[in-house]
Amino acid sequence: MRQFRLTLFLVLFPLVAFTTHKYYISLTKIDFNPEKKVVQITMRFFIDDVENTLKNHYQTELEFATNTENENLDFYLEKYISQNFKIHINSEEKVYQYLGKEFKNDVVFFYLDLKDIEMINTVEIQNSMLLEDFPEQENYIKLNINNTSKTIILRKNNDKEMLKL
Repeated sequence: MRQFRLTLFLVLFPLVAFTTHKYYISLTKIDFNPEKKVVQITMRFFIDDVENTLKNHYQTELEFATNTENENLDFYLEKYISQNFKIHINSEEKVYQYLGKEFKNDVVFFYLDLKDIEMINTVEIQNSMLLEDFPEQENYIKLNINNTSKTIILRKNNDKEMLKL
């Protein structure tokens, strides 16, 4: 009987210990198209993390991808993104356009773009999204600018990075 309990413990403990762990990550892709003079930005987050953060910041229920989705959801999303995601190109802060959102399974995608960008010599990105509510959040930024690909990771203790291209 003791051998059975030990075997059961050794089999079940790793399953229970590791299935409840949650990772807090996001991915933002930034692509520069010099022919169209546009920077396209696609952000990917887990829906429940964004829902919880918006609830904490705006004290309102904002369920995503449901029949009861709040009619002001895009207003709150755009406001939150603009407060927590900044981009400077050639030392000048740029104002991007929020194009919308899309849901796929448990992920929400946000689409932004910057128009009339002639060239990029430097880019500075600050992404503090979700960092206040989830200290272990990691925001991955994948850049494709001037035929150069670079990936950076922004965290609570370092939510900003500058790149010279």
